[in-house]
Amino acid sequence: MPPPIRHVRPILLATRRAQPTAVWIARLTVTAVSAYVIAWFLPGADKPLLAPLTALLVVQFTLYRTIRSAIQRIGAVVAGVLVAVVLAATIGFTWWTLGGAIGASLIIGYAARLGNHILEVPISAMLIFALGAATPAGAVDRVFETLVGAATGLLAGLIASPVHMSPAQEAISDLGCRLGELMDRLADSLVEHTEHEVFGRLLEDTRVVGREIQRVDQALVRAEESLRLNPRAGGLHPMGTALRSGLETLEYSALTLRGLARSLADRQHLPESGGVYDMESRDRLAAALREVAECMRSFGLLVRADITGDVRAYDEALRRHLADGRRQRDAFADALPPWISARSTEWRLHAEVLVHLDRLLDLFDTEHRAQARNRRRRQVRHQQNTWRARGPRLRRPRPG
Repeated sequence: MPPPIRHVRPILLATRRAQPTAVWIARLTVTAVSAYVIAWFLPGADKPLLAPLTALLVVQFTLYRTIRSAIQRIGAVVAGVLVAVVLAATIGFTWWTLGGAIGASLIIGYAARLGNHILEVPISAMLIFALGAATPAGAVDRVFETLVGAATGLLAGLIASPVHMSPAQEAISDLGCRLGELMDRLADSLVEHTEHEVFGRLLEDTRVVGREIQRVDQALVRAEESLRLNPRAGGLHPMGTALRSGLETLEYSALTLRGLARSLADRQHLPESGGVYDMESRDRLAAALREVAECMRSFGLLVRADITGDVRAYDEALRRHLADGRRQRDAFADALPPWISARSTEWRLHAEVLVHLDRLLDLFDTEHRAQARNRRRRQVRHQQNTWRARGPRLRRPRPG
């Protein structure tokens, strides 16, 4: 059984990369040099610097972005080259010709909806003027250099574009541990009678967790995008769906945690209740909250392990904590004396706490069963693909 994680570091997505920085630098360098060498062998090529420049600009974070960037960049370069050639052939180069080229290039870029590549149209036109290639032959050479650079960048993307699943799964695991830490703090405040100091900070921390969830979602979007058109993705597409489902579950649990803290804070200020709960009820509620905290950690670790396939230990831990949490919840349910009216504010807030506990336990239980079904489906699909890869088998002759 994996040991529980009590203290976690903040979620720092910027420090995680699916590809190390040294590998990324080497990849860009090799791609640019390869584009220059290939373009240098073209007839009439003399210092084809547009090829490595285009290759550097084409290579993006994911293969999908690389392909989209290559298409838009080729369109921008071709448009800029045509504008420069037409103006140089008809009018010649002057300061107001430069202004006209920039204005016409921007109009073409906006009309073609090139997005972030709009400025590359006038930049390409100015490069043509600067390189002295504002002739049909020189323009054709520059277009070929651009095509070579874009093709080299695409080839590098096909060969070396990584799948960015690891940063997303690590971020989701850290998010589950972070939520478990907040739940433990809430349980400790009940036992140590420090809820006056904790509730306000806890509500503020849940807002911070909301911003962390947004960063985790961005990492997951990059992971999902890295699977698109990527030959390395293989059978990882269903796993991306599992990560998305796991993130949504943790997001709902964060909202429920905030509602739970708000209900306890409201009960604390009831003059007739004399505080949140009596000592015995505090211990029972704290025990239930700690089991929910372990469910959050186990679920986050289970979602991460679902990518690697080693899920048995975390699956058993989640099942155990869910069962223990329901027992602790049932023990806490009768915390109020029987003479408390069901119409009183005290009873209503007690019911809210129970509803939040039930929602958290049901949320992880339902999602746990859904994740288990998805794993079984992926295993069956993998077996079917393996059987198909082996080829058709000979059928046994029927008797008689």
